[in-house]
Amino acid sequence: MQKTRYLGLDLAWAPRHTSGGAVMEPTEEGVRLVSTAHLRAHEDVLSWIARNRGRGQAIVVVNAPVIVENTSGRRPVDIQLEHHFSSYHVEEYTVNTVNASHPRTMSRALMRMGFHPDPQAEGNRLIETAAQAAQVLLFGLERPLRIKSGPIGGRKDAANRYRELLYGKLPFLVPELEDSEALDDLMAAHLPGMNGTRLGELEGKLDATLCAYVAAYLGQLGPEACAFLGDLYQGYVLLPTPPST
Repeated sequence: MQKTRYLGLDLAWAPRHTSGGAVMEPTEEGVRLVSTAHLRAHEDVLSWIARNRGRGQAIVVVNAPVIVENTSGRRPVDIQLEHHFSSYHVEEYTVNTVNASHPRTMSRALMRMGFHPDPQAEGNRLIETAAQAAQVLLFGLERPLRIKSGPIGGRKDAANRYRELLYGKLPFLVPELEDSEALDDLMAAHLPGMNGTRLGELEGKLDATLCAYVAAYLGQLGPEACAFLGDLYQGYVLLPTPPST
């Protein structure tokens, strides 16, 4: 029987920006990180998923809007996220077909590749999560780590703390994240020598790794172990809910 693949995608909101990817596979005891990737263009993202989806089923979890039908304003799910996570200083987003046209287009392309947006469906699934809220729930933080914006020194500190939490927290949750060469490579990346471009690539890989873990969480523990905000018609977000939360 083919293993399920868990893919995490930190998808850019504009085609000129880059995305991050991560692949996890189940093991006897939990999951392991197989690889991470820096994806430069629309075609890179789709070909990366085609190469890494495996021969069994695959769950792709995306840190970007998947279902977007409103032409202006905000989706109900984004208002719900603000309600539940504003005290944790999770960033607020305005998502509509104008400013989220690229992730919406990419999501529709993935649906045509056979990925179903319903978390409770069988087979290949395409799921939206919110990485900052997932940080709060999985790492037990009072506020998410600020990466991708601000002074480069602060971004490096946040990226270093992020990977320490991936390495230090996820191996003690269910499913257990086991050590692997790909995880060691993330930990060994030399932050002091990075310029803004290289740091951005690492930040994308870190968010993608967290998304891949959320995919594994859904795949191994089932939808009943997750929280859902929103709905399948106007957009939703899936979040892991460890017992400690």
